[in-house]
Amino acid sequence: MRKLVALPAGVALMASIALPAVAGSDARDRGHCGKERKSEPGYRVILDGSRRCFEKWEYTGGASMTLQRDGTVRSGPGAPGLGVLWFKARPYGDFSLRLQFRDDSPIADRRANSGVQVRFPAPKGPVPGCPTTFDGNEQNNDAWIAVNCGHEVQINDSPDGPGNDPRKTGSIYGFADLDSAASRPTPAGVWNDLEIVVVGQHYTVIRDGEVINEYENLPGVPFPGRPNDPDSSSRGLVGYIGLQAHGGEQDVVSFRDVRIRDLSAE
Repeated sequence: MRKLVALPAGVALMASIALPAVAGSDARDRGHCGKERKSEPGYRVILDGSRRCFEKWEYTGGASMTLQRDGTVRSGPGAPGLGVLWFKARPYGDFSLRLQFRDDSPIADRRANSGVQVRFPAPKGPVPGCPTTFDGNEQNNDAWIAVNCGHEVQINDSPDGPGNDPRKTGSIYGFADLDSAASRPTPAGVWNDLEIVVVGQHYTVIRDGEVINEYENLPGVPFPGRPNDPDSSSRGLVGYIGLQAHGGEQDVVSFRDVRIRDLSAE
């Protein structure tokens, strides 16, 4: 199978044939990268399964993101450390972001870990006030800029219990965490609709049409368990959006049909 692969900065993309639009989307909406979707007034498609759209994004860090023949973008293992595929065309202030995700973990008894990262500075260090650290320990990976100076909306449908990340899908990672019951998990292999609405410092997470989390980002709140990294004050009012590759063998998550509505002018 030939496919485009998102690689660390400075490495060229693999050659590929033009890829089809997202399978399962309405035929009237296919191949509309950058255009407003008729069925969703105000929403512009920023990832539609085409090579042209994929090239508006950039990859930073370890692990991997690949563009598949069916038009999905898939996270997976790769170089050490996490990575982020970020929409480099422009940052956003207030917005509603809609997409679909699917847990494609290849390990039967393990669920995948990923996330949607929002409102972070361009992950090209150095960025003042945005260290590439985990609790003060240097990672030498610019993807940590998105973690330390943006919010991650978690994707993780693992059961509650030892050995699994306690922060489940829809958590504002570390600051407003959900358990499994609140996150409304689905089985692996099932497509989910996810919407993230950010207005001012208020975050709303909607999964399959149901509000599962709301969070007000107040200043000066330490990151729980990581006192040596920036607190909530480092999460500003404007930034980029991205899709996280967590990097473990089981951390295979597919994404498709990403569209966004700019609410700043509204």
